[in-house]
Amino acid sequence: MREILGLHLQWVESAAQEGEKAELQGANLNRAELQGACLRGANLSEATLSGARLQEADLRDALLQRSKLYQANFRNANLDNADLNGASMQNAVLHGATLQGADLAPADLELADLKTSNLSGAQLLEANLRGANFKDAVLIGADLRRAKLKDANLLNADLKGANLQGADLRGANLQSAKLQGANLQSAKLQKADLVQANLSDAKLIKARMQETDLYKVDLENADLRGADLRNAVGFTAKNLEVAIVDKKTKIRD
Repeated sequence: MREILGLHLQWVESAAQEGEKAELQGANLNRAELQGACLRGANLSEATLSGARLQEADLRDALLQRSKLYQANFRNANLDNADLNGASMQNAVLHGATLQGADLAPADLELADLKTSNLSGAQLLEANLRGANFKDAVLIGADLRRAKLKDANLLNADLKGANLQGADLRGANLQSAKLQGANLQSAKLQKADLVQANLSDAKLIKARMQETDLYKVDLENADLRGADLRNAVGFTAKNLEVAIVDKKTKIRD
């Protein structure tokens, strides 16, 4: 493996004029020690890297489609523009990792740790993110349409301009989340915690918000037409005065 990494580093540094690109498609790299490794642009599609240690590794533009990454450690790794389409990443550690523009649709990141990670512009269409930890993560402009975020922790996450249309956020922790201009049309937000969240200019048309905690939430210019807020708690008529509502907005039974 050391020789492969050495040749690949030459390939990267010489702009493909020297060395050799790492072609590791389908390779078994279970529990591999790859901390700080340069795997930029490497082909790791369908590879098995469960439990691998990839802290601070450079995986920009890497191909990781359908790879098995259970409990892999990507702490502070760079996965910008990496292709992780269909990857299995349950319980993976991505604390502080950067995945800007990465393709994670529809990857499985159930119970993954993504604290302080940067997923700006990432593709997470229909991704499984149940119970994942996105505390203080940046997801500006991320595509999370129909993503499964039930019971996820999005405390203080930055989701400005993110597309969460049809996403399942039931029971999610969105305290102090920044959702300005986000698209939450038809999203499931039942029993979610939105205390002190900023939903100004957000699109919440037909969102399901029964029993949602809306204490001190900012709804200025939020579009709540057709939204269901029955049994939601913590909000007042004053909150709705600055929001956009219609006859189909459900406030009481």
